[in-house]
Amino acid sequence: MKCLTRKTQDWCSLHQVLSPSQKGFTPFDGVIEHNFLLAQHLETARRNHSDSFVAWLDISNAFGSVPHSVIFQALKNIGFDEDFLTLIQNVYMGSCTSIISDEGLTDPIPILRGVKQGCPLSGILFNIAINHVLIEVQKDQPTHCILAFADDLVLL
Repeated sequence: MKCLTRKTQDWCSLHQVLSPSQKGFTPFDGVIEHNFLLAQHLETARRNHSDSFVAWLDISNAFGSVPHSVIFQALKNIGFDEDFLTLIQNVYMGSCTSIISDEGLTDPIPILRGVKQGCPLSGILFNIAINHVLIEVQKDQPTHCILAFADDLVLL
């Protein structure tokens, strides 16, 4: 999976398809730039004696709530080829779980949402799945700034 993760990250970097506001699970960027931008935003407001509004958001159960169909569609939308899409679908399709109870083991329960816990590929797949939202929010409003680190968002 590490090889597949690296290939996915490299492809996204080469084609510049992910929002630059997303710093989570990226190989080169981190929170330093976000910290600087937030500090500059607050300092500018203080210096100009103007109001500053900042909202911190943490998406509830973010990694467990993304439908697999959204992940697959997002991969297709940003331009991954059919072979790669099929590979990812094969990793996720047919996933199921069972519950052990006093009566025994349940029938298999299909897992239709969420990225796989502990899988190195999960972070980049999550980023790809929410990428459209980050881009659309900022598309026509350059004054709307989002600082994203995976599912943690700061709205300026």
